[in-house]
Amino acid sequence: MRRALLYCVTGVLLWACKSEPPQREAAKAALAELPAPVAAASAPPAPASGKGASEPDEDEAPSSPKPPERLAPGGSDEFDAAALADVKQALSAVEESAFAPLVHKDKRVLPDNCRSWQALRKRGYAPNPKNPLAEQRDAGALVRCGAYEFLARAKSSRVSHVRKALEGAGPDDLPAIVASATSKLALRARSVAVSRGLTLGQFLPSARVGRSELRGRVLFDEPASATSVIVNAEVWGDVNSDEIEDLLLSVLNSSEDLGYFEMRLIEVTRLAAGAPLTVLAVSE
Repeated sequence: MRRALLYCVTGVLLWACKSEPPQREAAKAALAELPAPVAAASAPPAPASGKGASEPDEDEAPSSPKPPERLAPGGSDEFDAAALADVKQALSAVEESAFAPLVHKDKRVLPDNCRSWQALRKRGYAPNPKNPLAEQRDAGALVRCGAYEFLARAKSSRVSHVRKALEGAGPDDLPAIVASATSKLALRARSVAVSRGLTLGQFLPSARVGRSELRGRVLFDEPASATSVIVNAEVWGDVNSDEIEDLLLSVLNSSEDLGYFEMRLIEVTRLAAGAPLTVLAVSE
């Protein structure tokens, strides 16, 4: 009723503004007889449903979607959190007791940090092969220093298909390169299997999942050579700038009598869910 009255008043005023003087007087008289309009109240509340005043205008541009979260590089909980947060510092940190003496010809050197250990290993220095304890300590240095070096190169990723690569893994889920090689003939056979893209199960049909006493690790028994393989996921991140996360595996091969012992680091990736693991690099 109030809105109709206001429309009526507005119409009369517009007509009066365009009329001749006598008509204006008649309009004024008509207005005088109308009841006084009620004072304008506050705007009615927005409807409970349907398009309300709070809804964005149809012409308004929609807000852009948030970019997907990036996957930061990381490592297993076996690594010190402070070291993972600053891997460059970790590579230079002095840890004399963490390294075994390295020998080359008639020279013997004791590295005290990862940087010096990596430099000496590249120059041909190695632990005394007749000292099992030195070999085991050097294997630990390979894993620790190799993991820090991997993370120093790693960037965040858009997607990952390797975070759970070892969960429930069997011989057919890992590449043949993880197999043990106790002789030159076995090493040659493994190299052929790797070149053909075979899995561990395809290369060694008798290989089976064993029981690992170390949490998070996968163990494979190789009955044909009385050896075993222990595989662990160490660190992860994108190291080849393809936006897909890569994984660093530590692979420990050994014989039952410990006469054969080999530790390697293998960088792998997976381009899509369900795809086979692809080997990027191997460090020994």
